[in-house]
Amino acid sequence: MRVQIAPSVYASPLLRMGEAIAAAEAAGVDALHLDVMDGQFVPAISFGMLLVREIRAKTSLPLDVHLMVAKPGNFLDELSAIGVRGVTVHLEAFDGRQGGSNELGEALRTIRGAGMRAGIALKPGTPDKVLDGFEADIDDVLVMTVEPGASGQSFRWDQVEKIGRVSARARSLGIRVAVDGGINPETGEACVIAGADYLVVGSALFSGGLEGVGLAVSRMRGTDRT
Repeated sequence: MRVQIAPSVYASPLLRMGEAIAAAEAAGVDALHLDVMDGQFVPAISFGMLLVREIRAKTSLPLDVHLMVAKPGNFLDELSAIGVRGVTVHLEAFDGRQGGSNELGEALRTIRGAGMRAGIALKPGTPDKVLDGFEADIDDVLVMTVEPGASGQSFRWDQVEKIGRVSARARSLGIRVAVDGGINPETGEACVIAGADYLVVGSALFSGGLEGVGLAVSRMRGTDRT
């Protein structure tokens, strides 16, 4: 499978977001990754449904939304109406609540029932065994190689082994393995070797300015081992 590359729009120059999206699209990326943060599940606040809707109107690229929010269920109907391809929720947003596992399963089935890809994101400290019992309801697992909520963090090399374990169990189930956090050509290569199918790339694409996005994507394509 050819590795997919999705720019993290939150890492782009926010006042030039439209130009950044156009540059990424011209460079041949596979999708856009949109981080929605509410200031509760994570300290940061990114953007909400209004901007997701605006982005949908400006690009033909698939949109994959990563909900770093305390109440993911509140966003699902609107994301479906906007027309995003996939929604990834954090298991930790449900963990610890009474009936949390049931609520997570219901959210995943709601996402799929609306015709979107359903994903579970795992923080670095969350063991992959927590996926047990949810495999039938997910299309994606997003392994976080940084703590969610802030752009520009360093890659957690101790997560590569987890990527390998998740990939080993996902391969036979048709589940896509995505990785997000500190991805650059070096770390991306390690993730792909471990079994990742989809790389979320932020600072490594945009740190050289919008004029350098095409070259940055070409360098990331060097991680493709197929």
